[in-house]
Amino acid sequence: MAISKKYAGLPDLDPAPEVYETPDLADDVSTVQQQQTGTVRTISPTPSNHDSGDPGLDRQPVDREGARRRFGASRVDARDVDFSDAIGASHRSYRTRTSRRRRMIKNDKGEDEVVYMSDSEDETLGRKLARLKREAEEVRLQLQKLDQEKDSDAEFKDSVEEQQQPQRPDQDENVTPDNVDELSKILDGLTVKAGLKGLGTAEEDFISKLDSNARQRQQQRAHDASIISHPTGGQAASLNGALSPVSAVAAFSDRLTALEAALGVGSTSAESSQTTSILPTLNNLSSQITTLFGALNPPTTNTASSGPHTTPLLDSVSSRLKALANESKALEQSRKAALESLARLHETRMHHLVAANIHTGRHSGRGVPNTSVGPDGGVFKVIQTRIEPKDFFPTTDNGRPDYDYMSRPDDESLQITSRVFLEEQATKVTALYQLLPSIQNLQPLLPVVLERLRTLSVIHAGAAEAKNGLDDVEKRQLEMQAEIKQWREAVEVVEKGLAELEESMKGNTKVVGDMVGDLEGRIGTLSSRR
Repeated sequence: MAISKKYAGLPDLDPAPEVYETPDLADDVSTVQQQQTGTVRTISPTPSNHDSGDPGLDRQPVDREGARRRFGASRVDARDVDFSDAIGASHRSYRTRTSRRRRMIKNDKGEDEVVYMSDSEDETLGRKLARLKREAEEVRLQLQKLDQEKDSDAEFKDSVEEQQQPQRPDQDENVTPDNVDELSKILDGLTVKAGLKGLGTAEEDFISKLDSNARQRQQQRAHDASIISHPTGGQAASLNGALSPVSAVAAFSDRLTALEAALGVGSTSAESSQTTSILPTLNNLSSQITTLFGALNPPTTNTASSGPHTTPLLDSVSSRLKALANESKALEQSRKAALESLARLHETRMHHLVAANIHTGRHSGRGVPNTSVGPDGGVFKVIQTRIEPKDFFPTTDNGRPDYDYMSRPDDESLQITSRVFLEEQATKVTALYQLLPSIQNLQPLLPVVLERLRTLSVIHAGAAEAKNGLDDVEKRQLEMQAEIKQWREAVEVVEKGLAELEESMKGNTKVVGDMVGDLEGRIGTLSSRR
């Protein structure tokens, strides 16, 4: 360091040059960026040789990628924050928030990797259930692996060596296959509930059931294989005798479960009621056949043995069928009676027509002279009968001529009228028969329509009451407005009166003040004179 001549004579100055030393790089220290999962700082296995001389130097490399992954998603709110070291300043803390969540997953190489998930990527219910099932399966596999290791170690290690081994933590001892099975059942129940609520389909439920059954069979096979490959203690003695009964019982249980599912017996789950079973279908068909047979062939005599019990719905249907059959029979009988009465009426009118024609032919020789020429040219006397009114008009029951007969309508018109009436009646009956199927089809809708009509009537009544109430309220409002107007006018009159009184009071006050002043002046003069 070159010292200026100006400071050369000053004491306590070191003219030696200033040296700034940096440590040498180690050979095995790499400058390549290392992939790290967090902010853990790694120490180099071979530190520099200058560490012993300079213990204050920190030679650990900075993981920039890890810091970026750690703090990249954070948002810092540093508004109105003073970072200075001023004593009088009011130091305020700043707030940081992140919109991501860290999650440990395994990459393609089998290494743990941190993945940041945003709030929009939250797990749904289906993903949570799938993740829980996957974790439960991993726990089950780990337990099986631990059991196999324990069985293999039991063959080669004695009790002393086992006592020298470090004990496992309490949480590993508490985790048993029964707990895992219970957790799997709970997850299956949650999956079924989610499917019943509409979060899944029937196909997904079927696939999940198949997966659970396959998982149970795989677990049973693995357990049997572990027992066969590594028998311990009394298992080797009872293995040959117990394996075949267990497999036989398992096969029989599977067959019995399949048979119960097909027959519909023992179906306790909520989703089993949706499937079609054999026994309920057969019972329904037998009840329908019995009801139809009883409706079509009613029993003539009362037998000792009563028929099968039917439901109230089937009883009502059978009674309705019987009533419809009786009504159809009565309608057919009334139709036949109407046709017979029309036929009798037609025959009666035809008889009247024939009788009228006979009477007309009988009196056709009216106005013939008394004498007539015979075939031989002689003249002979013709017997002339007396013509009476009864010969022209039909007689009544008393033997008197019916003079109203000529005023009655003609027989042909009566015949045409009867024929038209018969055709009209036949047309009406045919139309009624054609309308019966549509009426029967609309019968289930009648209760709903009637209920809606009743509801509409109630709604209309309520609307009418509400309208009347609104009219009353509006009327009261108008009355209140009129009263308020009157009160406002009265208040204005009172205000005017008060203003006038105030002005008069001011005038009176002024007059009284002048008078008081005059009196004071007089009193002052009087006092001065004294």
